Amino acid sequence: MLANLQDMAEENQVDVTIIGAGMVGASAAIGLAQIGLKVILVDAFGFASAVPDYTPSYDSRSTALSWGTRDILTDLGVWSEVEKQACPITEVHVSEKDRFGTTRIKADDYKQSAVGYVVPNQWLGRCLLSRVDQLNIPLFAGVKVEEIIQSSPQELVLTSADASKETYKRKVKTRLLIIADGADSNTAKKLGIESEIQQYSQHAIVVNVTTELSNNGTAYERFTTKGPLAMLPLSDYLCAVVWTHDQVEVSNYLEMDDKDFCRAIEDSFGERLGKIEKCGERLSYPLTLIQAKEQCRPGVLLLGNAAHSLHPVAGQGFNLAIRGVAASVENIVQCQEQGIAFESLENLGKLCASRVDDQIKTVALSDQLVKVFGSSSKLVSIARELGLIGLDNAPILKTLFASHAMGLAGRKSNIHSSI
Repeated sequence: MLANLQDMAEENQVDVTIIGAGMVGASAAIGLAQIGLKVILVDAFGFASAVPDYTPSYDSRSTALSWGTRDILTDLGVWSEVEKQACPITEVHVSEKDRFGTTRIKADDYKQSAVGYVVPNQWLGRCLLSRVDQLNIPLFAGVKVEEIIQSSPQELVLTSADASKETYKRKVKTRLLIIADGADSNTAKKLGIESEIQQYSQHAIVVNVTTELSNNGTAYERFTTKGPLAMLPLSDYLCAVVWTHDQVEVSNYLEMDDKDFCRAIEDSFGERLGKIEKCGERLSYPLTLIQAKEQCRPGVLLLGNAAHSLHPVAGQGFNLAIRGVAASVENIVQCQEQGIAFESLENLGKLCASRVDDQIKTVALSDQLVKVFGSSSKLVSIARELGLIGLDNAPILKTLFASHAMGLAGRKSNIHSSI
């Protein structure tokens, strides 16, 4: 429900205020509203409407969703809509250029209809905001946090983000402040929360391509001397490409004409999908590993990229984030049942501690893949090949790897709903 700041009372009290109405913030708002909490969403971006129109685009950026994420989106009441534009991943194929070793994860082997799904970000965001609107969660767009007074409850001063328009200021008291406004969060900085930043000296090129042969629902992760190259299925002959390059070389690939760029992908990827017949607009962004030094304080919780922003090589950033959303909602349900103040540091500390194992394993997976497959050492190269062959022939290890890839490891309960 798109709300105007000028229509808000001078002083307000809510259970939860979420800063950032992106995919993570919107997911958290839905989950918390479903358990009966009074929630508001605040975002500096000036949304034109509560539910943006969906305009399918060849150049749309996409997100890979694990099977476990599908379960969570089902609990949030959005999967039935998300599924309409989601392409199932029936197999994951991992390989290294100029090496024979490969690993394949097939959904059929684990009695699943899909390992995961690929969905355009624009569609996923629209589905989440549609659910926000359906639940009448106020979304204050074009609004920023001017001041945070750390107290119990937290006190926020909200103001218009667009300096060219008339400025309104409103005060909000909130039991819990959730910060979900992305990596290098401005809101976290206002609280003096610092982050550890590891530069990879790499950029990701994101582009959609049309291939000569059908991908048959296979997601490819190809490690090359230039950097990891992911080909994610969007439809039979359309793939979302995420290609990592050294920051010095990335401009060369961005400046190539479409024909040369398509040939460059073919050269690195190989012939499994035939010729790359067409490419869309190329976008690039720098790659860093960002981890907040504090993920909670009394009455404050960081979620999503505000807490941890990963290298996209394993495609697990949003999946890790939404598992954190689900754990947070489940934690608050337990607090309600036990009469515990969910905003207390004791409770939030326990919540964050319970997420450490998942975060460490997921961060380590993406970080080590970059380092191991980025090494030019011949010994490391041989070890990589043996590792891929060994993993493909070790059922127990492969099942464990598949469980983490599908986002099923450690999932034990669903988000409850009172609506």
